[in-house]
Amino acid sequence: MHAITPRWMTLAVATALAATAGVARAEPPDEARTLLDGALAEIRAQGLDKAVKGFNAGGKWKTDRLYLVAVQMDGTVLANSVNGKLPGHNMLDARDANGRPFVKDAIQVAKTSGSGQVDLRWGHPATRRLSDATMFVRRVPDQDVYVGSLVFK
Repeated sequence: MHAITPRWMTLAVATALAATAGVARAEPPDEARTLLDGALAEIRAQGLDKAVKGFNAGGKWKTDRLYLVAVQMDGTVLANSVNGKLPGHNMLDARDANGRPFVKDAIQVAKTSGSGQVDLRWGHPATRRLSDATMFVRRVPDQDVYVGSLVFK
């Protein structure tokens, strides 16, 4: 004889599983903010130069859908955790796929508010396709540098 599970019990189990799935993995913006918090803590603990070397090494500073950058207020890239060719290059005039000057926008946010976000359309590091992304930006205290974490949607 087969047991019949009441419909309410099936719904209760499905609801519980859906709720715990959100706990197991943070939402992408939360992950990006956590990465940014970690980067600023690393800068405080290690100093900017040593932290930048770690950021450029990748490792914990990137995932399949987000990564970290550190950029001077003149647009010169100090760190990019997914593209080791960018540090040292000035990206001040770079524009995203929609023509938005996202580096200038990030610098403006860092200078005026200290923190914020910039939306852009950029190449996804894992898929190599253009994707919508948000860069969460924070100015590094006492430095002419901002740190940004890009998360792809």
